[in-house]
Amino acid sequence: MLVSCLVVAGVILFQPVPRQRTPRQQQTPRSQGSNTDAVATFSGVFKSADKKFITIEVEDGQAMRMYITGSTKFIRDNKPAKVSDFHVDDPVTVDASRDTLLNLVAVRVASAAEKAR
Repeated sequence: MLVSCLVVAGVILFQPVPRQRTPRQQQTPRSQGSNTDAVATFSGVFKSADKKFITIEVEDGQAMRMYITGSTKFIRDNKPAKVSDFHVDDPVTVDASRDTLLNLVAVRVASAAEKAR
């Protein structure tokens, strides 16, 4: 009797534990020119940029400062551009996302005429 109880207990202990299933995130195809990483889009005028930040002026004269990274895309005349191609008071549209600390990060900066195309 003791042996059969030990055998049953051993069998129960060595049963694999089923893993809990987690739902997969649905992958959406990216269309050209859109960015699914962006959580918000801001329109305004370009004010300044340096190695870390871009500043744009939005409605009511409020300034917004966002981080820029090596993966931030700059678009001017429907072509890839550099931040130095933008000048003060150029109308721009910025697609932005949030980092882990909830800071705004510019994902795509385009001259305002490019966003409408």
